[in-house]
Amino acid sequence: MKKLLTVGVCALLLVVLTGCGGKKVTCTGSYSEGGINVKAEVTANLDADDKITDVALVYTFDDKETATSYCSLIKLMEDPDKGITVDCSGSKITVKGMAGLDNDDSMVGKTKDDFVKMAEAESFTCK
Repeated sequence: MKKLLTVGVCALLLVVLTGCGGKKVTCTGSYSEGGINVKAEVTANLDADDKITDVALVYTFDDKETATSYCSLIKLMEDPDKGITVDCSGSKITVKGMAGLDNDDSMVGKTKDDFVKMAEAESFTCK
């Protein structure tokens, strides 16, 4: 669970450009700890030059109750003024719009390959 949340936080901390390219890369992973099973899917939208334009993260838990307990923690990152939204629906938590986050680990100008390397270093599988 810790690894999966770490990857999620890393994805959330990406500072990205805005734009539309129609291309994307999706990385998936799962983790189980203390009887809690969670799957994560991180999708990076890319521009025509394979540079990151936006990132979305979806956590899927085995049950709604577990998702609800983690939702309150993840909601702390929500900032509508910066376009960052967190949606908790059933057993899923979806985080979108990381364009407004400020962080030293900025992905501004980073490529699809940079994103894939970061995700695969955290045991995600990308396609």
